Amino acid sequence: MAPFPSSDLSEQKRALRREMSAARTALPESECRVRGDAASVRLLALPELAGLGGVGPKTLAGYVAARGEIDPAPVLTAAAAGGATVALPRVTTEAPRLRFHRADAGPLVPGRFGLREPAATAPEISVDELDVVIVPGLAFDAEGRRLGFGGGYYDGVFGAPGKRPALIGLCYDFQVVARCPAGDGDVAVDLVVTETRVLRPQADQPGVQR
Repeated sequence: MAPFPSSDLSEQKRALRREMSAARTALPESECRVRGDAASVRLLALPELAGLGGVGPKTLAGYVAARGEIDPAPVLTAAAAGGATVALPRVTTEAPRLRFHRADAGPLVPGRFGLREPAATAPEISVDELDVVIVPGLAFDAEGRRLGFGGGYYDGVFGAPGKRPALIGLCYDFQVVARCPAGDGDVAVDLVVTETRVLRPQADQPGVQR
């Protein structure tokens, strides 16, 4: 597919953010839990997460759910129980603006945007040490393109040169769209998991940065 015209990209992103934010907010809490549990089952069944902490990935990063996001906490808890190291993101004002710290190093604290995150004193885990990262987003498509909240935090850290972990987008099925507006600096995920399916984009999709 041809790229979005640059003049339209920002407005397409804004419109889709509004649409998906409203749809998530409208989802009843009970439905969030049911769908989230189903997505967790699919996540834990992925070969990328097989043998967590043992023969499989040693370090798994996730996020603290907010604003109606699917909660990856059951998966992170299972990973920790299996012996894996669990990390959570922390936002900073200095590059890299998104850093990962151990989730078990003390109580979480309010971060820059009011989201709960590890304290600055929690041991930091470098991107090179991460094996798998569960990535939030407002929308994804079948090629792995992702629409975030517009801060560029995940794009900045995972678009940099060097070893990159497997990136797994986690969202409700209605957040998977036909084509997610994305520019050259927007980093795609390696697969997308919803409560009903797993999408594995083709690695050689043109115009998709991985």
